[in-house]
Amino acid sequence: MTEEVKENSFTLDNVNYEIDKVSEEARYLVFSLNRLNQKRAKIQDKLSIINAAELTFVERLRKALKETEEEKEEKETGA
Repeated sequence: MTEEVKENSFTLDNVNYEIDKVSEEARYLVFSLNRLNQKRAKIQDKLSIINAAELTFVERLRKALKETEEEKEEKETGA
C-alpha cells in the first residue's frame, strides 16, 4: 500500500507531521527551514556559475600563456 504524503506535511526523523497539527513555533521553524533550503539552492546555483566562469578563465589563461611562449620562441628563432 502506498502512503499518501499531504502537501501540508513534513517529515522529521522518519515521522510525518501535518503542519496544521503542530505548534505555532514548529510551523515557524518549518517555514524557516524551507526558506533556508531555498536560499541554499540559489547560492548553489550561483556557485555553479562562478565555478564554470573560473574554469573558463583558467583555460583562457593557459591559452594566453601558451601564445606568449610561442611568440617568445618565434622571436628567439627569428621565424
